[in-house]
Amino acid sequence: MHNLNGYTYYTVDVFTDQPFHGIPLPVFPNASGLSDCQMQKISTEFNTTSTIFLLPMDRHKRHNIRVFSKEKELPLNVHAIQAASYVLANYSLDLIEEHTHITLSSTMQGHEKVINSYVSRCANETIGIIQQSYNSQASIDYYTPTTEELAAMLSLNPADIGFDNYRPLVVSCGVPYLIVPIMSYTAIREAKFNEAAWSNSSAPNSLAQEIFLFANNTDDNAADFHARLLGPAIAHNEDPPIGGAIPAFASHICEHPHIQAGTHIFGIQRGSNAARQSHFYIEMDNKKTKDLTIRIGGYAVLMGEGKIRVS
Repeated sequence: MHNLNGYTYYTVDVFTDQPFHGIPLPVFPNASGLSDCQMQKISTEFNTTSTIFLLPMDRHKRHNIRVFSKEKELPLNVHAIQAASYVLANYSLDLIEEHTHITLSSTMQGHEKVINSYVSRCANETIGIIQQSYNSQASIDYYTPTTEELAAMLSLNPADIGFDNYRPLVVSCGVPYLIVPIMSYTAIREAKFNEAAWSNSSAPNSLAQEIFLFANNTDDNAADFHARLLGPAIAHNEDPPIGGAIPAFASHICEHPHIQAGTHIFGIQRGSNAARQSHFYIEMDNKKTKDLTIRIGGYAVLMGEGKIRVS
């Protein structure tokens, strides 16, 4: 069955309150009637990191969601949840309460997941911060490449590696990341992935395929950390989304010897000052175990809407 009038979509910049920042994602609020093949073709046409398709609610009043890249279907991710929640709150739900609860359900085989998000309502009836909640369990490997090896694979000096008693770790909350503290924002922006140095180190044995760099933020904004992803599949000029790495990064923070048990709040900035920036607001409940409850919050901006015809 085809929708003769076309399928409506909205383009949303997520994890930002400024137009032309964050990550731009198209969301189809009603994808009923689209086949898997058609969803894939639409996603390839948009050529964004993710295209989101929302389907009718199930009997548990959960909004079913599908996510595709330009090549394949993807597991439900942080950015897709943010974009879908914003569109649902804007066009499908009445924001009667101060915090409206939305449940999203992904049925992708092998990656089934149910996520709760909460959309806040501002005094002027507009959408405020959107927060999504996770329970994660971390696996942590303390065996990492040496400081010299890390500096070589990042095209930095050994003195750029480490600060404030943070140490490199391999952390996985489903996907392993090599997480490396960096001395400064400047060093993070200057870092360039050296594939030869990576291949000659012990890093590939950890199964981590991406390096998460973080530094104390020194810019004039509310973020506590600046972060960037590098890796063998990431081009030198790319600054990809970091949302998938945040649970692993939060678990890394909990491993710091000075972080006490209890709830901690901090902000993360992604993106250089001269490019698209994303801002994440994190709450984590540190139980001093490998189990971690984390809440990832941020804003979103509607950038446009349109229709696409599918034959």
